[in-house]
Amino acid sequence: MQYFDFHTHPILKQLFSESGTVTDMLGRNEVKVLQSQCTDIPNIIQSQIHPSQLGNYAEGVLLGIVLYSMESYLAAEVIPLRQHLRAGSQHKLSEPLLKKIVRNEYKAYTDFLINRTLNAYLDNSDIFNVVTRDTFANGLRTDRINIFFVVEGCHSFVDSVNRTGNGQFFPVSEIVGNLDQLLARGLPILAVNLTHMQQSSLCNHAFGIQLTDPKPFFPTGNGMEPDGYAVAQALFDRGIHPDLKHMSYKSRRDLMRAVDGEGDTPLHSPVPLLCSHAGFTGIPFEVWPEYAALIRAEGPVVRVEMAKTLSAESMPSPICTPTFNMSTINLFDEEIAWIVSHGGMIGLSMDRRILGYVDPFDADVDGRLDGDFVVDTDFISLAEWDELQIDLGKYRSKVDADHCLTVARLKKNWEEQGMLERWYYDHIFLHLKHFLQTCLRAGIPLDTSIRHITIGSDFDGLINPFITMPGVRDMERLKRTIRNEFKVYLSQLEDASAWCDDLDVAQFAENLFFENGYRFVKDFMER
Repeated sequence: MQYFDFHTHPILKQLFSESGTVTDMLGRNEVKVLQSQCTDIPNIIQSQIHPSQLGNYAEGVLLGIVLYSMESYLAAEVIPLRQHLRAGSQHKLSEPLLKKIVRNEYKAYTDFLINRTLNAYLDNSDIFNVVTRDTFANGLRTDRINIFFVVEGCHSFVDSVNRTGNGQFFPVSEIVGNLDQLLARGLPILAVNLTHMQQSSLCNHAFGIQLTDPKPFFPTGNGMEPDGYAVAQALFDRGIHPDLKHMSYKSRRDLMRAVDGEGDTPLHSPVPLLCSHAGFTGIPFEVWPEYAALIRAEGPVVRVEMAKTLSAESMPSPICTPTFNMSTINLFDEEIAWIVSHGGMIGLSMDRRILGYVDPFDADVDGRLDGDFVVDTDFISLAEWDELQIDLGKYRSKVDADHCLTVARLKKNWEEQGMLERWYYDHIFLHLKHFLQTCLRAGIPLDTSIRHITIGSDFDGLINPFITMPGVRDMERLKRTIRNEFKVYLSQLEDASAWCDDLDVAQFAENLFFENGYRFVKDFMER
């Protein structure tokens, strides 16, 4: 099997070690026996796309390698998590390094992105092969991991400051200048995320942090800022794709409007927008308030607790019912259609939280109503909340047992032990089906939509993977399951049975796991 992945961190955990090499591995056996509230940490730690695991794919792999520098607030919150590692493994999460990141004594671009991250790939040419135009003329190497680069968060280009606000900002000239330094080295930089996990002066971000105090990661901005448009235009001018992941809903909407020549800051000569490691909400934004179980102002943000839609027309079983995560970090239906119709690409994340999976052992599974419904918690800035003009007349109109996942149904799912593996896969099947269905409803034919989705796993030791699919070595099994079972799944659904016979599932699987990504990167390299 050939394998493509849009967004990967093969050596992220190794980068925080006080000593070691890219072939080291930090696994679940290095985590202490934990209290019940921390039971997910061993699963998170074991999520891997380790170089040794990629040996499963002897026919060749092509990976989008993430260049990322940890943000100051995140570094501060990670320090206490070291206690969960066994004493003999705590050196693999260096406290001195994390403290230097917090104080900006270890610079994001020079020290972390270049010296600690990029050079680790370039200095291990016996493992990694940086692709060039010639790679696609001669064929992928099968004795190396073929790689191109993406940058996660424009803060990763900035040495001068490590957080914004209180008069500090990420200078556009520094971001663009350091990007140009990378390009001058002949490195294939395919995509850049404008923002990541904490507030940026370029644009507002979507809340997306767990296992820590959420307050440092509250989004407090209001969509795209002038500096964000300037960086987006600089990316377009260099033929680099902006990546929508981690942007707030309004930031994404602002950027799409600018690409369409609308709004106060139209952009010119755009290249397609991407969302490299995404999940879907399963709904259009206009109906989003119908599933809001709680809306409450909390300081600079609005706390929203979203009940999880059952997607009644997409239930192959009355018991095992997959659901979406309807937080605004995920894509709404109109965004899926926009990206595809504009020639972009979506990478499907393998993070079970992003894909909407929950089990009875997850924290706060009973929500904060009367304990009847399962909810996902989101935080939206007050400024964006006012700008979005959300129709509160629809608030909670579908929060009932007919439309939303109840705790009782969730526990029934868990009791059906023989169906558990099927339930994991159904969350992925639900996303794939929803992608195709959404495109059809937007007038995009199947033979077009199946060319615009690939895998963007985000395996990195920080996502929460499915228990039955903890790492990249399991992707071949997922592909086989899609080939063998996806059409049967679709045929049982009211809203898919009419079109599923038109879907060539075998070709769809080839596109999803390799062909789409390979073609997209090849076209990028040959421009």
